[in-house]
Amino acid sequence: MNQQPARNDTDWDDGTEAGRSSLQFPVVGIGASAGGMAATLQLFEHLTGEPGMAFVVVLHLSPEHESHAAAIIQRITRMPVVQVDRTLAIQIDHVYVIAPALDLVMEDGKLVVETQERQRGRPVAIDLFFRTLAQAHQERAIAVVLSGTGSDGAMGLGEVKAQGGVSIAQAPTEAEYSGMPLAAISTGRVDFVLPTVEIAAKLVELWKNAQAIELPDASRIGLRVKEPAEEAAARAEAALDDVIGILARRTGNNFRHYKRGTVLRRLERRMQVTRQQNLEGYRDYLEGHPQEAEELLQDMLISVTSFFRDPESFGALAQEVSTGLFRRMSAGAGLRAWVVGCATGEEAYSLSMLLNECAPEVAPPTSIQIFASDIDDRALGMARAGVYPEAIAADLSPERLRHFFNDEAGVYRIRKALREQILFARHNVLRDPPFSRLDLIACRNLLIYLERDLQAEVLEVFHFALNPGGLLFLGSAESAELASDHFTVVDKKHRIYRANPVRLPRSDLLPLRSGVAAAANERAAAAVPPLEQLHQRLLDDSNRATVVIDAHHKIMHTSPGASRYLRHVPGVPSQDLLEVVLPELASALRPAILYAGRSGRRVAAKPVAIEGEQGRIVLQMTVRGSPGADQGGGHMLIAFDEVDAMLQPDADAGPDRPEPAYTVLEAEVLRLQRELQGSVGESASSSEALRASNEELQSMNEELRSATEELETSKEELQSVNEELTTVNFELKHKVEETAKINDDLNNLITSMNIATVFVDRRMQIKGFTPLSAKVFNILSGDLGRPLSDITHRLRDQGNFAEDVSDVLVTLQPVEREVASVDGRWYLLRISAYRTTEDRIDGAVLNFIDVTERRAAQEQLRARDERLRLVAESTRDFAVITLDAGGCVTGWNKGAELMFGYTVDEMVGEHFRRLFVPEDRAVRMPEQELSNALEHGRALDERWHLRKDGSRFYCSGITTTLVEGNLQGFAKIARDLTERRLLERQREDLLAAEKQVRLQLEAAHALRNEFLAVMSHELKNPLNLIMVSTELIGRSPEVQVVPRLSRAVDTIRRTVHAQAQIIDDLLDLSRLQTGKLTLSRSPVKWLPIIERIVDAMRKDAEAKKVAVSLEAEDLAIFADVVRVEQIFWNLVSNALKFTPAGGTVQVRLTRDGHWALLEVQDSGRGIEPAFLGQVFDMFQQGDHKPTTRREGGMGIGLALVRSLAQLHGGIVEADSEGAGKGSVFRVRLPLLEGALDNGAQGFQLVASQALSGRRILMVDDDFHTLETLAELLRSEGASVTTATNGPEALEIATQGAFDLVISDIGMPGMDGFELMTRLRQMPHAARWPAIAITGFGRVQDLEKAKSAGFDVHLSKPVSLEALTEAVGKLGRG
Repeated sequence: MNQQPARNDTDWDDGTEAGRSSLQFPVVGIGASAGGMAATLQLFEHLTGEPGMAFVVVLHLSPEHESHAAAIIQRITRMPVVQVDRTLAIQIDHVYVIAPALDLVMEDGKLVVETQERQRGRPVAIDLFFRTLAQAHQERAIAVVLSGTGSDGAMGLGEVKAQGGVSIAQAPTEAEYSGMPLAAISTGRVDFVLPTVEIAAKLVELWKNAQAIELPDASRIGLRVKEPAEEAAARAEAALDDVIGILARRTGNNFRHYKRGTVLRRLERRMQVTRQQNLEGYRDYLEGHPQEAEELLQDMLISVTSFFRDPESFGALAQEVSTGLFRRMSAGAGLRAWVVGCATGEEAYSLSMLLNECAPEVAPPTSIQIFASDIDDRALGMARAGVYPEAIAADLSPERLRHFFNDEAGVYRIRKALREQILFARHNVLRDPPFSRLDLIACRNLLIYLERDLQAEVLEVFHFALNPGGLLFLGSAESAELASDHFTVVDKKHRIYRANPVRLPRSDLLPLRSGVAAAANERAAAAVPPLEQLHQRLLDDSNRATVVIDAHHKIMHTSPGASRYLRHVPGVPSQDLLEVVLPELASALRPAILYAGRSGRRVAAKPVAIEGEQGRIVLQMTVRGSPGADQGGGHMLIAFDEVDAMLQPDADAGPDRPEPAYTVLEAEVLRLQRELQGSVGESASSSEALRASNEELQSMNEELRSATEELETSKEELQSVNEELTTVNFELKHKVEETAKINDDLNNLITSMNIATVFVDRRMQIKGFTPLSAKVFNILSGDLGRPLSDITHRLRDQGNFAEDVSDVLVTLQPVEREVASVDGRWYLLRISAYRTTEDRIDGAVLNFIDVTERRAAQEQLRARDERLRLVAESTRDFAVITLDAGGCVTGWNKGAELMFGYTVDEMVGEHFRRLFVPEDRAVRMPEQELSNALEHGRALDERWHLRKDGSRFYCSGITTTLVEGNLQGFAKIARDLTERRLLERQREDLLAAEKQVRLQLEAAHALRNEFLAVMSHELKNPLNLIMVSTELIGRSPEVQVVPRLSRAVDTIRRTVHAQAQIIDDLLDLSRLQTGKLTLSRSPVKWLPIIERIVDAMRKDAEAKKVAVSLEAEDLAIFADVVRVEQIFWNLVSNALKFTPAGGTVQVRLTRDGHWALLEVQDSGRGIEPAFLGQVFDMFQQGDHKPTTRREGGMGIGLALVRSLAQLHGGIVEADSEGAGKGSVFRVRLPLLEGALDNGAQGFQLVASQALSGRRILMVDDDFHTLETLAELLRSEGASVTTATNGPEALEIATQGAFDLVISDIGMPGMDGFELMTRLRQMPHAARWPAIAITGFGRVQDLEKAKSAGFDVHLSKPVSLEALTEAVGKLGRG
């Protein structure tokens, strides 16, 4: 019972799953020979829709020809069909077809191609693919064998079945070639034999049923089926037990000790075949179909193997046999081996071949005896026959095939010498006594299906059967580790073990299992009462051995201990008791058996003394027979009793009384003599008859031999003729293919050339024509053989075709001319000789080439040339000159004559270098111009040229090459650009002058900016001193208690702020005009800014008795917060300035569509209507006379408002009803929706922070400003150190530590930028906060201050609040 285990069986010892496919759908392998294409197409024709599986078609294809099988199948099915010529992943509902000269194998879920490396012979491509399909896809594999010759596919189909797949064969009666289906069916491994039209439906049915199968523990075992629910699982377990019991009762084979995974996997396959979806249904099916038990048994046995499976392991065994086993054998000794589970014999024959190859060449040769056993009678029958399909060539080398097999028609037969070395016998290793005195046991892939305790028992049996040092050869997934004390590892990788010399009592080596009866006995023993058990134990202790035999002395059953008196004889195993009993017992036992058989009485044989384990003992044998046992009607029981002593015989017996044994033996001798005499007579007559028959057979044999020789001769002659016909047929086919290809080429050539051709013979009779000839002649297919002159044509001027053809036939020179047709088309007529392959002139060929378009193009070209000539001759503004290859003038138009002053006669033939000025001629500019034209196709020319009168003029021209046939030259076209050149010079002079003016203006602008910056600095320095002094005075207690002094201080502060604002406005306006003012935009809420400025203005408004009101929405804009504040500040300050006491100023901020609208309305003096258009102009006020203005100001505030609003993309408007009626100013800026959350602030004032305790280093070159600001900071509690220049400040910084540095920028010697740069280079001063206070307020001044290292830049005049706020920010940062 040899088996190839499934790779995914989780009950395996090694648990390997290498190469298993991960595809969840079936893969159907379809095998057929080239003649099976019709059956293949019929199968796919009946596969409709999407079957949910993939198909791989393996055909026997010629490696020398291209295959169109995929294209043919694609016409039948809607599934994509692919010819596999590279590795491809298998997809569902796809068809894959093998390519010529390649083999297909399946690895995981892919198809892999391999180049065919075997020699030409019997094809095995289908077997190869089926094997890999089975190993990779296992129970989801389906193999289909269709029409074909040979036996390819038969071996692989069995492999598919062994791995749990399904095998199908086409019915031989409908197959066009029945060889392959018959070979598959003869293996006994086909599940379904169906007509092709039914195979498609069966495939769909199998897949549908497979998806519905339920088995317990499916996921644990690795089965790709569903598991039943909890209640159904219990019923399934009971059904499983019933199935095993039914199988045991009907076949006598108990599989309860097989591994659960193996049993369920085989049951799954049978459930697929019988269309059952659960174990309960299959149990019922098994009970109702008795023949299913035998089919299930075949599936459980898996009688599938192959020659030299696992070649590496057989190679290792050969090495061990050669170097160990044979060398340890004594001369003349024979080698005995046992192949357990031999299946169909491949492994037994493989072992025999290996032993014969390894046997030493000695005389006499070593005898080899192999016992091969299995319990599958069908497999044993195939093994005994020794006939195998031709597909085994894939597993055996050519040398072994030649040496050990006879090649018969379509099969290989084992040679007689090898067959006689092997004895095949039905034997159950679990139940029957083993063979003994063996040198080698091969048991591959049987133990993996048994439970572990049973494996250990089988290994003990193997150890008993082996001679000490004998070899045990197991399968790749098996091991002898369970009997490690019995076996030593020889080669662990290849599972080869050596038997250890361990002695076991023979009484322990009884049959392991006795089938169903053993189980019944075990159950019955449990019910025996205690006293009977005691009695039974006493009987067992008596150690009495018994044997049951039939009338022919054949052993039917043995009891424990009987094996001590039995032996195994060489040769064929025998069950005859008188042959296997110990030789010293046979002579005494034979008469007792004969006497007991005749009389039916209990007969005691003559006592025999033998050697026991503890010395010499006397054995008393008793035979109990039944009447007629010697006639085959009953059985006899032989009992063996060992006694230590024997009493004397009966004294009453007289000496003359004969012993019963002698009487029986004499009667038996007489009977045998009578039978012998009859047999001799019959033998004599039979010999005469056989002699006559032999002579007749010899005569017939001679006649048959003669006939065979004649047939052989005829066969050789037929083969020779067949080979010649094949060669001629191949050459003819090749010629036909070449002719067809040439004919196709000619037809395509004639069609693509668009030429009308007429073939005529020497008599001008038509031999053939092309379809386009119908456009020239009124010719029909029936006009072949008629004279061409009888056919009408569509030509205006025919000429004489006959004369032209005659001239061509005489001169063999072609004739060409153009002819016109009546419909206005032109043809080039070309007549040439018709030359045959024998170089014979057999007529002429008339070709009519349509040249209508070419002729029209020629006419157009001729007309164009004429027009160009006229244009060149008539033009006056351009000089057109043609030159030859050397540069000499060949053409000279009127324009050239007017431009250069030379006539045509004066210039033609002259070199055109005379037109160049002397300095250009000196550097060979004319030759360089021609060279550039040759190299690049054209040469541009803008330079001064020379007239005939010696004057110069500026000329622009281009020189190009002229090529017409073999003629080559140049064409030069020139134009007088002297006036344009003069204008360009004037423009260049103007541009240079404008550039100079622009540079002067830029210098003046830069000077103005510098002046404004210096002016700002110089104006803000005294303002800063005034501001600081005012702050100092305002904080003195004396001033704070006198209101009048406080108001004066406040007035000074506001005046200083106003003057600083005027200076800043002037600077901003200057930046706006030059485009240098940039915005720093961010999302800003406008309301807080307006509220803060209104609150700041309320004190001034109250002082002037002006009421200020605010109505505003909370709106957000995307703007520069400083510039937005500047816009509102100017508008509100103007409104307060021009509103008298008792007036009102209203501020409104509302939404106006997509705009934020700011309105500032006052009840002041208003604006004259004539002045409304000028109110935003620079330096404009309502009162134009400076001497009469009632309010101050320079008239730049509103101009700045408009410019800043426009920079933000906004609009500014002014409105007034007239003088004394007030005015309204409106500013619209783009609204920003959803930019800020409710808590965001566009601008926030930083709360002032006390300066108390801070150490401050203050630097300023103005001593009064320095001391005043220092005194102010000291009044706030700060510690101030002063320095009047940079070097002094650096020296102070090296001696102390400070919390803050305040420095002016503009200082003589070392300015504030350099001072700060050097301070940042001092390690201890590198992180001191620094504030720049300066009158330079430009953007570049701010950036320069930050790059130098200042943290804050404050513009003069600076207030204490602003300085405190900056210090507070630095402290928080």
